[in-house]
Amino acid sequence: METKKLCCGIDVSHTSLDVCYQNNQGQLFHLKVGNNNGGYQKIMEHTGQDYHFVMEATGVYYIRLAFYLHSKGCQLSVVNAMAIKRYIQMHLERNKTDKKDAQWICRYAIDQKPSFWQMPDDAYFESKQLYNTIREYTEQIKRINNQLHSLRLLPVPSKDIIKSLEKIITCLQKEIKLLEQKLQQLLEQWQPDQLKSVSSVKGIGKRAAAMLIVFTQGFRHTENHRQLISFAGLAPTQYSSGSSIQGKPRIYKRGGKNLRDVLYMCSMNAMKTNNTCKALYERLRANGKTGKQALVAVMNGF
Repeated sequence: METKKLCCGIDVSHTSLDVCYQNNQGQLFHLKVGNNNGGYQKIMEHTGQDYHFVMEATGVYYIRLAFYLHSKGCQLSVVNAMAIKRYIQMHLERNKTDKKDAQWICRYAIDQKPSFWQMPDDAYFESKQLYNTIREYTEQIKRINNQLHSLRLLPVPSKDIIKSLEKIITCLQKEIKLLEQKLQQLLEQWQPDQLKSVSSVKGIGKRAAAMLIVFTQGFRHTENHRQLISFAGLAPTQYSSGSSIQGKPRIYKRGGKNLRDVLYMCSMNAMKTNNTCKALYERLRANGKTGKQALVAVMNGF
């Protein structure tokens, strides 16, 4: 007979951790420690390694703790923060503090028994940082180009500022090219088959292929196309009830916004280069669908 694991809920912030753990009698205890190795060791002193640790996915703040628990052989779960929020709302909780949140995370762990977190590959973390930096540099170039456009419309533009901004753009473009090469090399080593397969689809470029692989961890947790569509926030949803609420069907945008944006641009390109996508788009337009609806169908068709 399998031994029932005790649960420990952890509310993570930048500098501190609020911990709520249960004992064999079901009593809950609270502990507040720093979000550092010293704090992690204090948690181990109170709980030991045989607990089921549960925390929210809070940006990068939970990563160090997750790595530490994984190195100790602990079983942990990283839960979408929206799931915890809805669980708390379901129980009509009116107050919100870090201590309360830790208690609710612990109760969520006891009731829901979330699946265990799987450690991503090291290449995933490195490739994600590379991709995010490339995207940030690209956004900076867009902002600087907009600034240059405004400066050139002035009656007396500053030549020194324009020259300085142009130098920054040139520098960023060189860095983007260098990082893209490194990202491509890393993906070829980490996910060569996936990269070859995704890149073979007409309409999907190198950057889109990289995003699909990076943000799905090489499709590690994606078993079918429906899961990928849902992950990108492209799944259709309907909101209606009785005769008074008749919302229009639309896509469920909660998901990977950046992935959805890239796929949208890919669908624009696919209409010109991919005969299958072009035929799908034209057929839906002929049946009365709007251009955006048809493009979303093309995005799902990838």
